[in-house]
Amino acid sequence: MEFVTLEENEFLEFSENSPITSFFQQPLWAEVKKNNGWEHYYVGLKDKKKIVAATLLLSKKIKFFKNMFYAPRGFLLDYNNLEVLEKFTDGIKKFLKDKNALFLKINPYIDYQKRTVDGDVVPDTACTSLMNKLKDLGFRHNGFYIDQDKKDDLEPRWISVLDLNGISSIDDAYKNMRSSTKWRINNSRKNSLEIIEADLDNLFEFKNLMKHTAERREFVDRPLSYYQNMFKVLKSKDMVKVLLVKINFKELLEKSKKSLDENIKKQEELKEHGRREKQLKEVILEQERLEKKIDVLTHTIDEYGSEKIIAGGWYMLYGCEVNYLFGASYKQFMKYNSQYLLQYNMIKYAIDNGYRAFNFYGIDGNFDEKSKGYGLFDFKRGFNACVHELVGEFDLVIDKSRYRLYKISFLLYRKVKNLLKR
Repeated sequence: MEFVTLEENEFLEFSENSPITSFFQQPLWAEVKKNNGWEHYYVGLKDKKKIVAATLLLSKKIKFFKNMFYAPRGFLLDYNNLEVLEKFTDGIKKFLKDKNALFLKINPYIDYQKRTVDGDVVPDTACTSLMNKLKDLGFRHNGFYIDQDKKDDLEPRWISVLDLNGISSIDDAYKNMRSSTKWRINNSRKNSLEIIEADLDNLFEFKNLMKHTAERREFVDRPLSYYQNMFKVLKSKDMVKVLLVKINFKELLEKSKKSLDENIKKQEELKEHGRREKQLKEVILEQERLEKKIDVLTHTIDEYGSEKIIAGGWYMLYGCEVNYLFGASYKQFMKYNSQYLLQYNMIKYAIDNGYRAFNFYGIDGNFDEKSKGYGLFDFKRGFNACVHELVGEFDLVIDKSRYRLYKISFLLYRKVKNLLKR
């Protein structure tokens, strides 16, 4: 077996056919990161001229230190083939030493152990042999974080994925969804919502949604230029869809007024016939609900206008899965269930276009109902998405003495940053 640098086209072909690939292991992602100051390389392992392992390597100079390398969701290889893993790692080590590397970070797209829709562990599925082999090869595991708020990992270790294998239509997928999720999908259709595909001209709407969501959920958002650069690069190969949900408050108000008129007529008919007292009470309660809704919509139009973008989703399209990378919505309008309509439509898109999975992406690993991240997990679980606990993040250290100093410096930096944040 021979460790080699790869041409972009041969790496792309291997990546596209790898069963564990993701958009992170794609030349366009290297182009996205290039705009943020990262260099990139494609390396592989060949057995009789056939590629058996490969990865995209990103590289960035750490101030006062050497170069940090990162294989996002890499490596791409059969992790059950320990010989290939060992040979590839040996080649990587030599390659990194020549590139003045401090360390290499990897976070493979591999399950640590199988879990159910509810997050329960499937017994006897832990990949302890792989973890031990990586340790033997010099990889340092960065720990099994549970809460996303406390993670240092570059990408989530806990994700939620809807398996579409054997699902031939959206109706099949809908049958497996939770009843409360079905209700919210159906309710969203009554709320005068329209899904719009974003372009560069209105991408600021998505950024506004992300800013609000970041403040609400306490994470650091990126500038508009980040989303614009990423969109331009990925859209060139149709690797991204950014969808916005617009609500027509005026139309919803007219619907509500019409429903109220029909309600009053129904009351008159019930009173005229002098029967169905229980039904009359229910109709009167509905009248009160409609009157309250009309009042709220009237004030909403006064404040926000007749239409408004209230939610959005950023979707990556690559390999065998659609990946829901970013989601955002205004808290005050979540009652219209726009995110349910959005996911339903994109799941339908994934099924219609032959994708084998819909990846809802990051969740917390804490499934206690009182936990901070439970709501997001529960939302995704409602679509019948399974919990995936990935192996996590590893560092392959090249310069041990400077790496220790870097870790101390990074820890101090995080403490100061958190102190300033508070």
